[in-house]
Amino acid sequence: MAMHNLTIRVSDKQRALLAHRAGNRPVSDYIRHKLDIADSSKQTRSYKPRTDAALAAKILAALGSSELAASMRDIAEAARNGALEDSDDLRLSLHAACLTIEQMRDDLVRALGLKVGTGQ
Repeated sequence: MAMHNLTIRVSDKQRALLAHRAGNRPVSDYIRHKLDIADSSKQTRSYKPRTDAALAAKILAALGSSELAASMRDIAEAARNGALEDSDDLRLSLHAACLTIEQMRDDLVRALGLKVGTGQ
């Protein structure tokens, strides 16, 4: 079956509205569906994550400026060797590291256009 392009002009506002309504689907799939001309023989639907460049940059900056990976590796090594001493400072540091990791996870989920919540 031959495929043909169909070009229409839309304003930036109209394009943004179409993209919003399409959600994670490509805009072309959304338009085909609305026109009731969707190809039912198509076996797979493509998934196009919507990325927020500013949020992704925030995550990368946080990872770059943190030493979380090295710190967590040191803590794990100390725990394996039995050298991990229980202290208020250690508990506070671990809690802060966990909160930072959780925030980066939430930011990454948001940057990918997904819903932040439990069980994802």
